[in-house]
Amino acid sequence: MTEAGERGAEVTRRPTVLLSIAAAVAVSVGVLSTAVGPSSAITVGAVGAIIFAAGLVRSRQSALDAGALAIIAGIVIGGLEQTAVEPTVVGTIAVVVAWDLGHSAVALGDQLGREAQTRRLEAVHVVSSLLIGLFAGTVGYAVYVAGGNQPVAAAVLLLLAAILLVVGLGRRRDRSVIGNRSALSRNR
Repeated sequence: MTEAGERGAEVTRRPTVLLSIAAAVAVSVGVLSTAVGPSSAITVGAVGAIIFAAGLVRSRQSALDAGALAIIAGIVIGGLEQTAVEPTVVGTIAVVVAWDLGHSAVALGDQLGREAQTRRLEAVHVVSSLLIGLFAGTVGYAVYVAGGNQPVAAAVLLLLAAILLVVGLGRRRDRSVIGNRSALSRNR
């Protein structure tokens, strides 16, 4: 193969563009939901967004986790200080969707490369994540309203528990992918 042909065959192992943009938009919604709370909530959320963005740029899933958790912390701080639960629910859903899309952007870019034709796959993933998030948020909010409008702190803590569960399941998924990669490399 010629040198130019070899360079053309190189794969850019970077997060995919569409999923990265969708994750960034979702993170922005999450951070904006902290704006109804105290300034400390906005600060923590903004720092989380910066960490999350760095994770997308550098293809670091651990930075995506840390950034999403920081934004969630900002949402929790804001949620404990306000009387309306809606911004907390919307922000939490947005961050979970961003976290999912960010991880998928990194994984897909790592597996297929940024140049691969994955727009349709990415679009389906964005729509499915949004629909699942909206469904979960609607059910959660309906339970909150049906429960007699419990204090916002109860809803915030319930959302925090759900986030920790999602992160725990994501870590398990990441470990299984790493285990499969090392098994593949041993078999070669």
